[in-house]
Amino acid sequence: MTELSAPSPRQQNIDLILKQVSTLPPLAPVASRLMALENAQAADLGEIAKLIETDPVLSGRILGLCRRADKGVGEKITSIRRAVVLVGLEAVRNAAVGASAFAALAPQGSGDGRIDRDGFWQYCICVASTAELLALHNKAELRIAPEEAFIAGMLHAVGKLVLDHVLPKAYSRVIELARQECVESGFVERRVLGIDYREAGRALASHWDLPPALMAVMQHHGTAYGQIPECDEKALIGLVSGSAALVRSLGLGWSGDFDPPPSVAIMLPTSGVRPPSMKEFGAQLLRAVSDRLSALGMSDKGPEEFALHALQTLSRENLTLLRQTKHSRDAAPAPVRPSAKEMEMLTRARKIGESSVHAAELLQTIVSRSQILAMRLTDGRDRASMAAIVSASQELEQTLAELKRLDGAEATRSQAEREKVRAA
Repeated sequence: MTELSAPSPRQQNIDLILKQVSTLPPLAPVASRLMALENAQAADLGEIAKLIETDPVLSGRILGLCRRADKGVGEKITSIRRAVVLVGLEAVRNAAVGASAFAALAPQGSGDGRIDRDGFWQYCICVASTAELLALHNKAELRIAPEEAFIAGMLHAVGKLVLDHVLPKAYSRVIELARQECVESGFVERRVLGIDYREAGRALASHWDLPPALMAVMQHHGTAYGQIPECDEKALIGLVSGSAALVRSLGLGWSGDFDPPPSVAIMLPTSGVRPPSMKEFGAQLLRAVSDRLSALGMSDKGPEEFALHALQTLSRENLTLLRQTKHSRDAAPAPVRPSAKEMEMLTRARKIGESSVHAAELLQTIVSRSQILAMRLTDGRDRASMAAIVSASQELEQTLAELKRLDGAEATRSQAEREKVRAA
């Protein structure tokens, strides 16, 4: 009789992490019961409203998450019954799942400053709102319900919070290493923990009994569209992946990843999927994000204030990385021959330089639009806010220019070192 081999210590560690997912709080009973509805069309809307209204806090968050940027009905939704009528039962059900998930994984801060939970939820809401708007503006190409796109975007990366819950000290170290190495967190998670946040997200989806489409997004997002296995959820996975890439390129929220964002074009389902125009899309996105963050009790900033805050945060992060890069360069002795690690860093620096150029182009759009908008405003406080956005954008442009200069200097120094070695 063949004896089964014992699992390796690494596999035992992975199994232990996955087992600990069951210690996370369950979804609110309201959300679980709504998901269990087999025939939403035949459901008694009055009974559903009564069910949701038994949880006042959750009800308030659901109402806020039901506001759609394209409908202009945000102020009219004052009750669950009205929400069901105006935006539909599916939107209310998805909002209930999102609000319940947020309550279970609510921001708790981070004593060491490495894990920014507030910033992470802001990032998730930005991805959710982007996916929702792209689904709205590309109905024929995608055929994805906006409410489904929103909840998938909101929950796509919460596996990071799962790992932080299960192994807070180890995961804090993971984030620090990802920041130091300028890489995606999943790369370090697999190296240090043996499991990445996508696998943790899939385990959470199973624990919460989420629909298969959400589980697929949580497990497979971030993969180039052409490499996603053929499945019913492929378009939704691509939409969320492309939305995440766009949000990262705009510097909105804190994703926990420090590599240059992937190309939006290779992540989205088809080349035909795109925002209508940055002027219209940007205004809708900021308004949607501002409304949702307010509904969750995370922020009372208006759209312009949120944009300013995002620019200031991105500027500080870039300056931190700039100082870190400069310190590492100055502290290291001049090498006789570039090492493999240095060549890897140079490649990464070039990618950062390319991202900086793209970000600078986006900033030019932000500055020009902000200046035009400032001229149209009559309230002095609004004009001051727009002036602050322009100032922050220009400061960030200077930071990006300095990053590009250092990237060029580093490449020149590396070339000089190679020529010196060849001459010797």
